Amino acid sequence: MAAPGAVRVLDRELETAHLQRAVDHSWHGVGRLVVIEGPAGIGKTTLIKMAQDLALEQGMQVRAARGAELEKSFPFGVVRQLFEPLLAAADEARRGEWLGGAAELAEPLFDVRAAINAPGAGSIYPRLHGLYWLCANLARYQPLALLVDDIQWADEPSLAVLEFLARRLTELPILLVLTLRPVDLDASPSLVALRAEPTARVIEPRGLSPEAVERMLSLGLDSEVETQFATACGKATAGNPFLLVELLLELQERGVLPVGSNAGQVQTLGPRRVAEAVLSRLARSSPTAPSLARAVAILGDGASLPDAAELAGLDEQSAIEAARAIRTSDLFSQEHRLRFAHPIIRAAIYESMLPAERTLRHKQAASLLFARKAPAERVAGQLLLADDLDEPWAVDQLRLAADASMAMGAPGNAVAYLRPALTVDHPDDERAALLARLGEAEVLAGLAEASDHLENAVLLTPHPDDRARIALTLAQLWKYTGRVPRAVELLSTLPRVNDQMLGERIETELLSGALMSSTGYDALANRISLLEDPGVQARSGRERIELILLAFERLNANRPKAELLDLIARAVVGPGAGEEGVLLPPGLMTATAGLSYIDEFERAQAICDWVITRSRRRGALVALLIGLSVRGQVAYRRGGLGDALADAEASLQLAYEFGVSDTPLRLHPLAIINFIAVEQQRSQRELEDLLERTDRSLHPETLHGSLTLLSRARLLLALGRAEAALEQLLELGRLPSAYGTRTPACLAWRSDAALITHQLGNQQEARRLAEEELELARAMGAARAVGIALRAAALVQKPPDVGLLSEAVGVLELSQARLEHARALVDLGAAMRRCGERSASREPLR
Repeated sequence: MAAPGAVRVLDRELETAHLQRAVDHSWHGVGRLVVIEGPAGIGKTTLIKMAQDLALEQGMQVRAARGAELEKSFPFGVVRQLFEPLLAAADEARRGEWLGGAAELAEPLFDVRAAINAPGAGSIYPRLHGLYWLCANLARYQPLALLVDDIQWADEPSLAVLEFLARRLTELPILLVLTLRPVDLDASPSLVALRAEPTARVIEPRGLSPEAVERMLSLGLDSEVETQFATACGKATAGNPFLLVELLLELQERGVLPVGSNAGQVQTLGPRRVAEAVLSRLARSSPTAPSLARAVAILGDGASLPDAAELAGLDEQSAIEAARAIRTSDLFSQEHRLRFAHPIIRAAIYESMLPAERTLRHKQAASLLFARKAPAERVAGQLLLADDLDEPWAVDQLRLAADASMAMGAPGNAVAYLRPALTVDHPDDERAALLARLGEAEVLAGLAEASDHLENAVLLTPHPDDRARIALTLAQLWKYTGRVPRAVELLSTLPRVNDQMLGERIETELLSGALMSSTGYDALANRISLLEDPGVQARSGRERIELILLAFERLNANRPKAELLDLIARAVVGPGAGEEGVLLPPGLMTATAGLSYIDEFERAQAICDWVITRSRRRGALVALLIGLSVRGQVAYRRGGLGDALADAEASLQLAYEFGVSDTPLRLHPLAIINFIAVEQQRSQRELEDLLERTDRSLHPETLHGSLTLLSRARLLLALGRAEAALEQLLELGRLPSAYGTRTPACLAWRSDAALITHQLGNQQEARRLAEEELELARAMGAARAVGIALRAAALVQKPPDVGLLSEAVGVLELSQARLEHARALVDLGAAMRRCGERSASREPLR
């Protein structure tokens, strides 16, 4: 009989052609994603090996990995399979090149000792960003093929990496080939996203054709096969290559001849009998083979022979003989470590054990691995499948595995390790520490349970300083999820702490709540009213926040531009400003937004560029989100709609991609996108979609909520719903000044309301609103706000006031607000034409 592998590559010409095209495109710098999807045994592994051969023939460097059921709890396990051997074998110079620049953020995955103090520890984004650049660095020297088999069993962080890379492939010479079984509705979101990626070429291998089945049987049995017999085999296996090979082996062992009269026997040997056939073949191969195979099924693919032998209760020689016999029976692959030839084989052996036996064996495996000083994640992986954690070392191993996961940026895995640890009884202080660790991991994993666990940890923690540290984490969670009043109340009621630096952090965090929410601002009004301008440059984080709060107090009071500029400038320059700004983005980026309100666009742009570059290098996701969004605002206010849209969409995409889209962080970029959609006169359907999206996103507690309300009003007006738009604007005007509603430099809502009121026929009210805005804008002195107010004041007159429009053009000409300048020029030209000054009107309309 021919070797099984030799008879499996049949009837796959179309799939081969797709793979060849993907290799060609990737080799020439246009990366490709290929997803091979199909049931177990259909030939996915054969196709991915074919992709490997094609890539090697083309001259690509190939890295391969395989998902395994028992390794889903190992953070970045698949990623480490791909790159760890390569990096371990590289000399220091080459490793430094590959992990240079932003790729250094990936290094903690391959050196856990360095992970604890690495930038962005606990967050997955730095690791994703670093791994992307590691791939880019590798591909720069030689086009790269990454091949991952059975990604349905890949760990979640590795799936996130593959999803992150898949969305950014087209500009890199990288081929990404993945295999998976059909995706269920409750599958991992990253798995679903990879399957649905618009750029993916999805290959779904079909069952072998009747001709291919007959050919395969003929090759396998080394004899002529009658068509009736071949048809029966095809029906029994649905043309599945693996099942067909198993059927071939069973037919040969039973001595069944491939003739039509034996077709009836085939059905009794179909897929339902595969597990029995595997176990039967295993038993016949060697008396000790079943024990070793069961041990490997418990330990997982890649188990060492000594570990499997001890778990199976075999001496070394017996284990060697059993492994050799299992390989001879084609149940183990021909590799140094012990690995089943196919997941179906491992599943058959694993499922042959009773559930109680499996959990007991997993507990024994955990004990064995602990005694052999295996990495905590391997021990913990077995503990997760055991029936109890009564051994004194078990919870410690789960804690250690969770700490390693957090250091690598896999908080979801840390959560999976810590939750079982809480099922064991602990003294209150130990339980509080576990709850705090779990809550911190859940915060970073974006899980709703974080709040309850951290609250319980605060209640159970006896020491004031420890309690304050946990409360600080909880307050930050509440702040970024729109619950600023609760955060302010929690931090305000904490007893005095002994650690001076901790106290400073609490005070800084408390004050920053006023920058995130108008209700937070109101709650801290008494504290803010006591702030005094020190008259000098800020040096600490708290001093910077205080100066920014003073600046926004002046802004809300519509004070002159020079006062604001002085306060903000002293807050955002000097030693440590950038570092603290990245760690505390609300402070620095709120100040930067303030600069854009008073037309200091170049300063604001420079700070945004610095924050974005620094955040990407450090993997600071929240700072990057806010930096992109604020830079979008700066570009929009300058009139650069293309740049503004690119930044706002990038910010919003990151929010969705990393699970923070249901927080107030999405409000600001969404408002910018709404403004631009109106300016670009998008279709009614697009505007309706944005309006619905905005309605779902409104969050009145946040300062960004007022900007979102303004953008909603403009969407309504663009959709022809003037009365609804006016009501929205008037609602905005009824909000307290802490929402930025007093000063036109923040929100020019009065000019919008004046123009709509004029359109609806209430001339007196329109003039009142326009005059009020113009008076306030002149008092502050920001050119963009003055120009907008002048234009509105001119247009509510009958006929439009050419003098006011000329003044608006003059004011805006000296600013960098190109869009508003162009708008005023068009209105001036049109007004002059209506007044009969046709020749003169041509100049502003050029």
